[in-house]
Amino acid sequence: MIRSDLKGSAMGLENIKRVGVVGSGLMGHGIALAFALGGYPTIMSDLGEDALKEGMSKAKATARLFVHEGLVTPDQAEKAIQRITTTTELEQLAVNSDFVTEAIVDRSHDKRELFNRLDELCPPHTIITSNTSSLVLSDFASDVRRQDKIALTHYFAPPAIVPGVEVAKGPGTSDETFETTCDLMVGIKHVPIRVLKELPGYLLNRIQGAMRNEAYRLWAEGVATAEDIDLGIRSTFGFRMPQEGPMMHYDVAGIWRWPKDVRLAPSAGLELGTEASEKIRQRLEEGTPWFGTPESIEASGEERDRTYLRRLKDQYWSGEPGE
Repeated sequence: MIRSDLKGSAMGLENIKRVGVVGSGLMGHGIALAFALGGYPTIMSDLGEDALKEGMSKAKATARLFVHEGLVTPDQAEKAIQRITTTTELEQLAVNSDFVTEAIVDRSHDKRELFNRLDELCPPHTIITSNTSSLVLSDFASDVRRQDKIALTHYFAPPAIVPGVEVAKGPGTSDETFETTCDLMVGIKHVPIRVLKELPGYLLNRIQGAMRNEAYRLWAEGVATAEDIDLGIRSTFGFRMPQEGPMMHYDVAGIWRWPKDVRLAPSAGLELGTEASEKIRQRLEEGTPWFGTPESIEASGEERDRTYLRRLKDQYWSGEPGE
């Protein structure tokens, strides 16, 4: 039954009481667990009972890991699992959900069929999102009537554990839907990454893909073995990445203070269009940090180094001090 107080209205976080996840595979069961751990009654659907049983088994196994590592208590994990119900009937999920995430195969015509069906079945207030990692909403959601209430939420495997989630609009997504979706991610202890343009691969897959392609090329040219390429990434900028991405590294490494000709030299090798290259060159010419002020960056340096040292101790050093 559609709640009369929400019929045709904008959706805020306070209005999301029940969540649906379509698909119980690699991503779906983890997304369902993330919502359940966040306190939301969650319906997970799939085409058959066997798929659902396997999805629930994997969700329970991940919940046990949360307990083992001390993130939740056994009682909290059990309650989270109890919040997940399963069904092979899409209509049962649709009519009982205020927020739906689809996590089916990344095939445009399958997603189009599903989105159109959800649009028919879900109450008018329900927000419908996709976990697609490569398609854009325009590829498969153009026929949906509730254009203001669709969005992208791209999780990263394993989705119950990796905190970052890309959140992006489609051409008609309202600001209310976008912000509510971001707020919901925060509410389940995930980190919304706001993507401001719709493009294939969105933000992070494109960055990840660029690194992967260069790693493949260097291996193929015999520059290094696969083992050393991965080791190099993990023990250098991969080691830093929990604290700093490429923009933050520019700041904390003090590149913005280098002489202008030295600061601008790396930008000459960027394989970008003329407009983008010029915009970056102008930004680097300013000689200012991306984040904060010179004073705030200096002040944060010691805490950053302390964090690095704790990671160094945990991952690379062993034994007593000085050994």
